[in-house]
Amino acid sequence: MTAPVTSLLANTAASVAQNDTLEANAQAWYQQALRELQAGTDRFFAKLLLGQWIAAIFLAQFLSPLTWAGRTSSVHPHVWIALFLGGLVAVFPALSGFRYPGQTLTRHTLAIAQMLMSALLIHVTGGRIETHFHVFGSLAFIAFYRDIRVLLTATFVVAADHFLRGIFWPQSVFGVLTASPWRTVEHAFWVLFEVSFLIMAIKRSLEEMLQVARRQITLEDLNEAMEEKVRARTEQLRQTEERYRTLFEDAPLGIFQASPTGEILVANGAMLEVMGFSSHEEMRAAGARLHGVPASNPTVEELLQRLKVKGQLSSQEVAWQRPDGSTVRVQESFKALRDCAGEILSFEGTAEDITQRRELEERYLQSQKVQAIGQLAGGVAHDFNNILTAIIGYSDLLIDKGGLESVPRAQVHEIKRASERAASLTQQLLAFSRKQTLLPRVLRLNTVVSEMDQMLRRLVGEHIQIQTKLASDIAAVKVDPGQVQQVVMNLVVNARDAMPDGGKLTIETANATLDEEYCRLHPEAVPGTYVSLAVSDNGVGMTPEVRARLFEPFFTTKAVGAGTGLGLATCHGIVKQSGGTISVYSELGVGTTFRAYFPTTRESVEELVATERSASLSSGSETVLLVEDEPMVRELGVLALSSLGYRVIEAANGVEALNRLEKMGADSISLLVTDVVMPEMGGRELARHARRLHPGMRILFSSGYTYDAIERGDLLEHGTYFLAKPYTMALLADKIREVLESPSTVPVNGAATAN
Repeated sequence: MTAPVTSLLANTAASVAQNDTLEANAQAWYQQALRELQAGTDRFFAKLLLGQWIAAIFLAQFLSPLTWAGRTSSVHPHVWIALFLGGLVAVFPALSGFRYPGQTLTRHTLAIAQMLMSALLIHVTGGRIETHFHVFGSLAFIAFYRDIRVLLTATFVVAADHFLRGIFWPQSVFGVLTASPWRTVEHAFWVLFEVSFLIMAIKRSLEEMLQVARRQITLEDLNEAMEEKVRARTEQLRQTEERYRTLFEDAPLGIFQASPTGEILVANGAMLEVMGFSSHEEMRAAGARLHGVPASNPTVEELLQRLKVKGQLSSQEVAWQRPDGSTVRVQESFKALRDCAGEILSFEGTAEDITQRRELEERYLQSQKVQAIGQLAGGVAHDFNNILTAIIGYSDLLIDKGGLESVPRAQVHEIKRASERAASLTQQLLAFSRKQTLLPRVLRLNTVVSEMDQMLRRLVGEHIQIQTKLASDIAAVKVDPGQVQQVVMNLVVNARDAMPDGGKLTIETANATLDEEYCRLHPEAVPGTYVSLAVSDNGVGMTPEVRARLFEPFFTTKAVGAGTGLGLATCHGIVKQSGGTISVYSELGVGTTFRAYFPTTRESVEELVATERSASLSSGSETVLLVEDEPMVRELGVLALSSLGYRVIEAANGVEALNRLEKMGADSISLLVTDVVMPEMGGRELARHARRLHPGMRILFSSGYTYDAIERGDLLEHGTYFLAKPYTMALLADKIREVLESPSTVPVNGAATAN
């Protein structure tokens, strides 16, 4: 069976079922209406009977003496007949009609009583009331029941009454003293004639009632269906209204409607927040307008004029002034609503507070600028370290070698000191650019701060009071202790310079947790547990403009020559390279607080042990393969190592060094000293090939620019020996002996590692 046929049959069955239901409901309505009509007729006849009873007594008193003989006393006998017989006929049926209306027995009882009451009235009047009139009228009233059975009962009573009274009191029936068969037939004919018409009327009336019932049920069904549709539509409208109201109220964008003059008429919650109001009442009381500024502001008038001309404005960025005087940056869009005549009825639009977004964009642009400068600084520092390595190395050679009286030793010392100062500057550049080599240890910041206490007090002077608040339950961190000291030193110096007339400087440590909300406001931060190091002063403070550029390299508010502008940039670089973040809070005339956050670690705390260097340089006689792409540094290394007794083989790059290893045999080389980043083949690839030839070969890496190389290719593995450029001859000699004398297969932690 095809789907259309199945659907047709299903619809037909549903229609038949619906019609059956409607017919059943119509029959029920019809029966209920008939019962109510019959109950009402019962009450009508009950009242009518009582009225006729009283009328019978009245007629018997005043009319019977004029009609009937036999008045021998002051009261005619018919009065007693009317009183008692009429009461018997009227009272009990009337009570039944009042108490049990609508019942079949009640209807028949009242019909019989009505016809008997008619006979009594006719009798007491002696036929003065036309018999047919009263009988026909009573039968017509009984037809109100719409019940043929009741009508037939009443007809039987009429026939019996006529028969009996026709025999005993023909005058009361026929109006003559003797009965006449023809009069009996005539009366019977008229009664049957009326009853026939009343039966047809009852049937017609019942059919009409049934049709009315069907129409009523159909109308009620249609009405119910219509009401159901109205209810469903109303519910849909309510849900739609609720949905749009929720969409309006909960929208992240500010949505509003404004009058043609710019007054805000309707606004959602986000719009109230943008304007700086807590409620609609507050907004209306303040008379809020577009842009949140007074009507006299020309910006508002200009905006309204542009809207009237163009009809709409999209993604316009402006500054809104709030009632508290603060200003927010807002991206707004408007549209003018007009009537049929083109007159503006209102403005509708959206507004988004983009203050934080713009601040984040500015921070991002600032960080991009700082990163670009850092890349430049790191590259310069890398190349400069190679030059400084040569200068410092040759200065050491001149100082250590005798027989150089033609070159004053004091001047050579000055050359070395200048080189060391330049090396310190390159370290700051590398720290700022986060490309320096860190030597992290697991420690507690309290130890670092405590060890620096006396030095810091001498550094700031007696006019500044230093107070330390070190948390007792401080967590461990994995940082380079020397770099942390550099951070503390720079922050303390910055605080000292902010208090030229003296003041109070506080150094605090504490455990801290940075949550999602903090990191949302500080994009550089990562959620987690940290140890905070705070340095606070009650000095001059900073303006917002200064705070915005605080960590820029070479930015300084000090006089020319009083600072390099790298101190705070160095702090920022060290903290970031250590996996932390740094923030600043300052108020002009109140003071400043720098807070550096270092991530915690669960590793065991290492003991910091200070080592002393011997006066003489470490020497040896092993064979060293020196690989360096910078000629100056390579020549210095060959000269320095040779002067220390080592046999030196040099190579300009990894490929050349690998060729020498293959020709000479890896076992003949005691130590491989190689730069990390070189053309053709880098240090890590060279080390991998060297260990393939000789698995136990000792290797020492050296570079002036290591972090970027590690970041790009993981060039230095954990446990690798590393020597940062620039270095002195003493450092070079000690590091070579450390590597040569250590087990070749055991990784060395601590200062020798590059993590």
